[in-house]
Amino acid sequence: MAELLASLRANRKAMIGTVLVAFFGLIALVGPWIYPDADAFVAAPHSPPSAQFWMGTTGQGQDVLAQAIAGARTTLWVGVLVGLAVTGVGTVIGVTSAFFGKRVDDALSVLTNVFLVLPGLPLAIVLAAWLPPGPLSIALVLSIAGWAWNARVFRAQAMSIRKRDFVSAAIVAGESPWRIIVHEILPNMSSLIVAVFIGATVYAIGAQVGLEFLGLGDVGAVTWGTNLYWAANDSALLTGSWWIFVPTGFGIAMVGFGLTLVNFGIDEVTNPRLRARAPIEGERAVPAHTPDDEVRLRVRDLTIDFIDEDGETRAVDGVSFDLRPGEIMGLAGESGSGKSTIATALMGLLPDTARTTSGGAWLDGVDLLGLDEDTHRRLRLTRIGMAFQSALNALNPVLTIRAQMTDGMVTHRDLSPDAVAARIDELLDHVGLDAAVADAYPHQLSGGMRQRVVIAMAMSLDPDVLILDEPTTALDVVVQREILQRINARRQSIGFSVILITHDMPLLLCWADRICVLQRGRLLDAGTPTQLLEGPVHPYTRTLLEAFAEPDADSAGGSA
Repeated sequence: MAELLASLRANRKAMIGTVLVAFFGLIALVGPWIYPDADAFVAAPHSPPSAQFWMGTTGQGQDVLAQAIAGARTTLWVGVLVGLAVTGVGTVIGVTSAFFGKRVDDALSVLTNVFLVLPGLPLAIVLAAWLPPGPLSIALVLSIAGWAWNARVFRAQAMSIRKRDFVSAAIVAGESPWRIIVHEILPNMSSLIVAVFIGATVYAIGAQVGLEFLGLGDVGAVTWGTNLYWAANDSALLTGSWWIFVPTGFGIAMVGFGLTLVNFGIDEVTNPRLRARAPIEGERAVPAHTPDDEVRLRVRDLTIDFIDEDGETRAVDGVSFDLRPGEIMGLAGESGSGKSTIATALMGLLPDTARTTSGGAWLDGVDLLGLDEDTHRRLRLTRIGMAFQSALNALNPVLTIRAQMTDGMVTHRDLSPDAVAARIDELLDHVGLDAAVADAYPHQLSGGMRQRVVIAMAMSLDPDVLILDEPTTALDVVVQREILQRINARRQSIGFSVILITHDMPLLLCWADRICVLQRGRLLDAGTPTQLLEGPVHPYTRTLLEAFAEPDADSAGGSA
């Protein structure tokens, strides 16, 4: 509960919604005590608002405000009851169907489909007309008419979770089916369950009011629905008595609005992946307050999820770092640690299956993650460039190297053909390739040559930030050193910054000014090569360092 309240306080929308819902909940609780005889005839019919009756009187002479306050209790009570019933039945049927499958799934799916085929509103009207009038009948009617769609939604979500490895591990461990459902599946559906409950409650309030407005409820009771029923019967609109329906209508709208806003805060509590992550013991955080004039690229609390048929996978989890002008910063970690995902996010190249859940990245104050595609395209190569890991996939197999290098330059700069040709020769020379390579096709080059071409293309317009994703994977040790020395010389002469992504720790220890160590999307350690060698904070960093022979300090290529 304390975590819930803290989340609601941190979210302005959720805080507003909480206040609204709490206000009307309090009215529902104490209203009938304040106005025990809300249906009493107290003044002349259709009396306008006055000092005595703040919202006037009804067509029968009752206090409008008293009826609106007293009517909140039954209406909200029915709404919550239906929300719980619809969500509970839908959850049980949907999860049971998904987990047990086969005959159980077939039987429950047939039952669900039968109710889905029946039109919800006509079914509710027929049942409400057949059952005795009253709040319990309305609640039963709405529960019967509303559970099936939610069961279908819960079944789809549960089937996705059922395929995950942690559920298989629980089955292998011998856990009972119901324990797996309660402890493994339902916690991962909590965000959806809460959202469905709130939606079902809002639906129930509106549907209850609608049925009672049609006269299918207990018209002798004081509820928001019967208030509108009598307002229509008394021709409030025709007589211009607007005050008769405004308080009730306002209450319905505000409760629905408030519940919707509350969902923002509750989602962060029920879904741990949406919460801000507190540093774990043993982590060394990158300095969070580097002066702006000393930062070229600032990344803060970057969180990226991938969504597929099996659910959501967190690829980057609250990563923050600063890249200074002229600095080489290494991103180290095993495959799947989130290094390349961070790079593609900075380049605006995340696939449709990915979403940035929180955080951002700013290049000299420009919000990279908030740019439209056209603006981001103009920044690529000119402000931020990237050499991709797979050179064979990064190069077009049916175009020559010259054609591909030309495309990028003429797209961003108004260059003459001679200037383009001279620039291509210069870039190829920077990476140690002969000018004749420009007229070759990618398949005619070795893997190492293709990798150098990709690096040359990334540097073609001297971007402020150069991202190198495993740039030396296809190169032998001697060529690695030669290429990095050339890149470093270019960096020192022009002043661009470099993000060097690799799992090769000795390479980073020799060339990077600072190193960030990632594992499973989290930034575990950060510091200069000397700091990491002398005192790595996180055990994973020690493991990486111990996996390689100690680098020769004299082999550093002059990154300082």
